[in-house]
Order: sequence, then structure tokens, then C-alpha cells
Amino acid sequence: MTEVNGVNVHRQMVAAIASKLKVVDLICELVDARCPQTSSSPAVARLILNKQHLLVLNKADLADPGITKAWLVFFKEQGKETVAVDAKSAGGFRELWKILGAQTLELHRSLQMKGRRPRGLRVAVLGIPNTGKSTYLNRLIGRQTMRSGARPGLTRGPQWVHLNDSVSVLDTPGIMSISRVGADGRFKLGAIGSVEIRGSGAEETCERLLAFLKECYPAVVGSVLKIDLASFSLEEIARAKGFLMSSGLPDTQRASDFLLDQFRSGRLGRISLEKPHS
Repeated sequence: MTEVNGVNVHRQMVAAIASKLKVVDLICELVDARCPQTSSSPAVARLILNKQHLLVLNKADLADPGITKAWLVFFKEQGKETVAVDAKSAGGFRELWKILGAQTLELHRSLQMKGRRPRGLRVAVLGIPNTGKSTYLNRLIGRQTMRSGARPGLTRGPQWVHLNDSVSVLDTPGIMSISRVGADGRFKLGAIGSVEIRGSGAEETCERLLAFLKECYPAVVGSVLKIDLASFSLEEIARAKGFLMSSGLPDTQRASDFLLDQFRSGRLGRISLEKPHS
């Protein structure tokens, strides 16, 4: 697909979602708690104008808890209602349901003042690929209804899911214009799996991740990966894990895949890629 066609598809998808949002009361924007700013799409920012907005920091179980708390304070100071959750284990969902309950009561009061019958809250779930939207929705529903997985783009089109008489949710595909993401953004989005990276792109992402870990989380290198900080590299990871090619040289591609899997799964520990004001 050419870049022009890619942009056209992106615009068509955003337009399709925008038409559905006309009847929505609340927009839940899902971002990755490890990099909330980078994983927030400009397209979503335009779509939420003049709508009630809840910012959901998903995958909070993978992020540095101290930094997540700082993000919650930061967004509160900006006037954004925000909640940190872990959709896989339902962490933070008690607070989320309180917010949805309050929004529902406010909707009923507003409809009553207009002489209209009460109805369920209509919620849209928006976000870039692989921020856990389907897992989030499944947790709300309480059953495995939406397809979910580690591969970006599993949601193909906007679709309504009725949770109960009080809430209906519009699930949407991940939306993001990749062409507007700079090098630092590509690194972070590649590391969390929101953009697909292969071959040299994966190794480049991992080289940046290694440099980040050395600077910000040096304990991970020794205690988890058990590699000396001075010699920390993809080659050293390959040797330590026995990832060798037939020639005996270290297989840096396998080392890259291993490092990304360890980071994305949280086996390296709770790591955030960005802080407020950084």
C-alpha cells in the first residue's frame, strides 16, 4: 500500500468513526500507560472535541507505578478526567465503574430536564492500535466477545456492543497516522507493539531500548537480564541466551525478538518510556 493510499484509508476510517460519534455521550480514549503522550493520537484529539472525554491509561501493570501516579497528577492539572487500569486483571476498574456510573446519572438528569426518557450511556472506545481496546471492552462486558491479541489491527470496523441496560459501547479500530510520528515516537510505539517492526527496524528499536534501559533502569540489566552494564548490547544478549547463528556469530535478530518480548510482557519489570514534561 502506498503512503497516499494509506493516508486515504486512515481518513476514511476516521470519517466513519466520526459519523458514529454523533450519538455518543462519552469517549474513552485508551493510551498505553508506559507512554501516554506518544500513544495518544492527534486524530483522536480532533474527534473528542465537544464531547465528554475520559482518558484511560491502560496496561498500568506494565508501567512504572511512580511515573503513572505522576501522569495522573499531570493530566488532572490539565483538567482531564483520567483513570489508570489494567484491563487483563481488572485493576482500576472499580474507579472506572464509578466514573461511568456518575456519567450515567448526569445523562439521566439532563434528559429528564429536557422531558425525555432516560436511556443507557453511549460510550465510544478510541485509541491507537494495540493499546488493549478489545481486552478493555471484554473486561467491561465480563465475557470474551471481542477479538483481542498482541497483533495491531484486530478490530476491523466500528461496532456497537450493548453491555446492559445502562451502558452501550462503540468499539473502533486503532487509528493513527504513522507518517506524522517522528523517530522518537516510532521507537516508543515500536517498543510497545503499536506499530509493526521487522528486521533492521526491530534491531534499531532494540538498540534505542537498550540505551534507555542503561540510562533509566540500569538495575534491569543486572538483576533481570544478568548482563554486565558495561557490555550490555544485542550481541551480549545473544551470547548470554545462546542465540547463535550456524557461523557461531551472535544472532542479533533473535536477541531483538527476545528483548521486545521481555519488555512487552512485563518480564523486565514495570518500565515507563516517558515522564510528564519530558
